[in-house]
Amino acid sequence: MKKSIKAYNWDDIPERELKPGIIQRGFRGDGVMVTYNYLQPGCKGSPHSHPFDQIFMVIQGRVTLHVEEQTFDCKPGTVIRIPPHHTHYVDPPSPEDGVAINVDIFGLAREDYLNIVAYQDDDFSK
Repeated sequence: MKKSIKAYNWDDIPERELKPGIIQRGFRGDGVMVTYNYLQPGCKGSPHSHPFDQIFMVIQGRVTLHVEEQTFDCKPGTVIRIPPHHTHYVDPPSPEDGVAINVDIFGLAREDYLNIVAYQDDDFSK
């Protein structure tokens, strides 16, 4: 017998403050993780890289994404692949643009983010 599947809504998923001005919610599958991020004007992104793919999408607002030496003006609908081991960070939205919402898809379920998906009790991996 196949296991049952659960439906969730982003508004009902527990959130955490990743750093001041960045509120994040997460969802995972066995080999993928998605985060839904609220970026407040004035938030601070920090340059970082990781050993897996990231797909960066802007849903609302406008931010500047830096990937290595490239800079992208990201408005709603922008989708960018950030390859493994590429240093990247985001500049906050301007006050006139207000809160930005972006979705990140990670090519692996990030071990450092597993605490934000602990609410999921799906037992597919068990």
